[in-house]
Amino acid sequence: MQNQARLPLIVAAGGTGGDLFPVLAIVEQLSRILPPHAVLEPVFVGNRSRIEGRVIPARGYRFVPIPMRGYYGLRSARTYSLAWRLPISIARVAHILSTVQPHVALLAGTYISLPVAIAARWANVPIVLVEINAIPGKVNRMVAQWAERIFVSVPACRDAFPSSVRERVLVVGTPIRPELRTRIDPRIARGSFGLDPERPVLLVLGGSLGAQSINSAVEAIRDRILAAGWQILWQTGANYSPPLSSGIVTRPFIEDMASAYAAAELVLSRAGGSTVAELAALGKAAILVPYPHAANREQHHNAQVLAQAGGAVVIEDASLSAALWPALEPLLSDGCRRQSMARAAHSLGVPDATERAAGSLATLLVGT
Repeated sequence: MQNQARLPLIVAAGGTGGDLFPVLAIVEQLSRILPPHAVLEPVFVGNRSRIEGRVIPARGYRFVPIPMRGYYGLRSARTYSLAWRLPISIARVAHILSTVQPHVALLAGTYISLPVAIAARWANVPIVLVEINAIPGKVNRMVAQWAERIFVSVPACRDAFPSSVRERVLVVGTPIRPELRTRIDPRIARGSFGLDPERPVLLVLGGSLGAQSINSAVEAIRDRILAAGWQILWQTGANYSPPLSSGIVTRPFIEDMASAYAAAELVLSRAGGSTVAELAALGKAAILVPYPHAANREQHHNAQVLAQAGGAVVIEDASLSAALWPALEPLLSDGCRRQSMARAAHSLGVPDATERAAGSLATLLVGT
């Protein structure tokens, strides 16, 4: 009998579901494709108060909290806490590395990734980056020179990295959660949320944290949407509770996104890289409202990829309250246009992105 081989892996991903779930999909696919004698032992680090602090322990994985937070700009007092949060996080990760001795560090490129990248560099642990946006984020730009491999979603993202690292960049698409690929009858999906199985559904997503501008804009026109014969399935975030009404179902966070997408005829959403990839993979027409405060305007680039293919309409956040109904009304009444947009979005989908990324990572992990 062949002895089992431990394959420890340190993973840094989170802050939002869009950053967490693609990397989690890679880890779970990796567990499925490794040789029978190989035992994957992932250790996730992140912020206890963000989505990873809830999702990772619930999945049964080891989770180690670190105090690292993001950069909020020079005017925010929270930014200056990085003076102690970053070194403490690096020290905590360095301790994890010394005890776990991971073969690879898999990083999503968010603020959580920075102390892990620094500690992994010092410990000579190979680094693999995952970039789900159409252009690289700040952390991935900073640590790309240290990376053994960099997985990106689109060729334009590869070209945005320095020429010195491009030979290590692999265009694999954006990994999506495998449960999203489950085929669910739209009528059954609508019924699972308590909606009328026969009436079309607008799915409203502000990301895992919600979006105040989207919530306010939808609140202002909700009666028009209902009068047009539609229903609303609305992920509001934790801090927003619109008045209840027949034909509207709200959730602070939607756990069953496979059913939510299956129920939806049209999606109104932010334009995170993960969401855009899911819309493409599932073939969903969308109105996208890019998050306006991202330093690199990543969501604007993500949205334009889908819009240029004909799969989405893009509205700027600043003009959303005035522009949403004029953009939405013709889509609600034109099924042919929605179908055309859905086909255009689906043409950009990369259904095997998770398998591509996991397969490449497996060759590195097993070979160390």
